[in-house]
Amino acid sequence: MRTSTILRRMESLGQRLRVKRWGLAMARDLAGEILADRSAVRSLVRELFGEDVEVRKRSADVARRITEKDGRLLEHYADELAGLLETLPAEESRMRWHLGLVVPRIAHTHMQRLRAARTMSLLAQDESNVVRCSAVEGLGLLAMQEASLRDEAEEMAERFLREGTLAMKSRARAVMQIWAKSTRQKR
Repeated sequence: MRTSTILRRMESLGQRLRVKRWGLAMARDLAGEILADRSAVRSLVRELFGEDVEVRKRSADVARRITEKDGRLLEHYADELAGLLETLPAEESRMRWHLGLVVPRIAHTHMQRLRAARTMSLLAQDESNVVRCSAVEGLGLLAMQEASLRDEAEEMAERFLREGTLAMKSRARAVMQIWAKSTRQKR
């Protein structure tokens, strides 16, 4: 009985990721459903590694929305998703953008955070503006958990404020606001 339920859930998720029209509302809806039924996470991760580039991108979008609410749900897959992000080709910029936020949010060990920080440094040089934006935000989030990354994150944020696009400047300012809020809360 349990196996058939899991198979139906996987098929349903796969079908929903393959609809013609995709948007933020759909990504948020699927993320909400997975947050409510955590057993569906494995199916989502399986889709992230699938052959269909569009489905992979959509799966990454859903994973991003999940980690906005609860990054712990994907922590079990932190190493696998970091490896996936490191190997994605430049043409998959949307997936790199989404995973550039997912990986820092789910890195929960010292080594995972350092690995994610190296990846964020590389993504900061990406040709895609949205990927660079995720890099500064991702490194900023990592620096909150890993004090040794703070100088590098501050340097990146300051560089983006000086030389970045409007979106990059906005993300850098957001990171600095998060740091300031965190500092106030610690007092």
